[in-house]
Amino acid sequence: MGTQRPSPHEARSAAEFVNCMRRLKEQSGLTYRQLEAKAEQQGDVLARSTTADVLRRDSLPRAEVVAAFVRACGRGEDASDWLTARNRLAAAEPPHPDEAPAPEPSRRSWTVGPMRNRRVLAASAGAALLLAAVGAWAVLPGEGGDRGATRAAGAAPHRASSPSPDSTTVVDGPAPGRSRIRPALAPGLCVTEGHDRKGRYRSQVAVQRPCADATPPDLSLVTVGTTGSYYIQWRHPVYGDGCLTALGSGHVVEGMLEPWPWESCSADRTSQHFFFEPVGDARADGFRIHVVQNGMCLGVNGVDDRAAGAEIIQQRCTGARDQEFLVDEVE
Repeated sequence: MGTQRPSPHEARSAAEFVNCMRRLKEQSGLTYRQLEAKAEQQGDVLARSTTADVLRRDSLPRAEVVAAFVRACGRGEDASDWLTARNRLAAAEPPHPDEAPAPEPSRRSWTVGPMRNRRVLAASAGAALLLAAVGAWAVLPGEGGDRGATRAAGAAPHRASSPSPDSTTVVDGPAPGRSRIRPALAPGLCVTEGHDRKGRYRSQVAVQRPCADATPPDLSLVTVGTTGSYYIQWRHPVYGDGCLTALGSGHVVEGMLEPWPWESCSADRTSQHFFFEPVGDARADGFRIHVVQNGMCLGVNGVDDRAAGAEIIQQRCTGARDQEFLVDEVE
């Protein structure tokens, strides 16, 4: 074991910073359980599962996690240096490697009715949405955007106004708030975080996993102003709040969904907005989930719709049961 202290100021990326944290743990000689106990003695909260999660990834953990970790490793005098290095990397994080901005497809927006859990859908917009979905997969337009937006963390995304529809049909939508989304064909699985099974992308993407293992993150539906659509918000104890973002053409995992930091979620970025279309009275709480940007439907990647770990992706809407999801309120 080397005696030289890891220097977080030499880290030039999040991966290098986390590697410094791994070296610090190694030098401390402490187990995850012992780190948890040391943190508790100092008035910090550092669950061993959180530490293990941080050290197996290459993403910057939250500042309070870094501080508690460094103190638990016995380097409390260095905590401010670690935080300075961490914040420098966070500020210098490049924009998301997505494609250049693409024109927004021409369609009407949905508007919200006066009652909770009621959505007003423009009849003309519904027809345009379905027509767009038939031919959109070959193009799959994407949005650019700066993932490092400077809006305050945790602040609600700014709202954009919506044009009034020419005519309306009232439909039921899911209630906003903490929720669980399950594929209709595999109701024992829940939408949560995971990774591209081909190993092409190191960041988290949306997958389906057994519901007992699906948290964290906690999932909530958050209304997008008065548009009638929702953010699918994730809340993670290490990485904070984020919203699922549909990745467009040109991305290494195009068609998948990635959580972006909440401060980068915007009412103007429709790749982060989802419309929940009820599938009929016979299937209460069943919905097709459309990406507002392109009208695509969410579905399960691969031939086995019931496979744990299968990615949730954008697909051409077919009306089939494998593109239906159950949405449950969570107390």
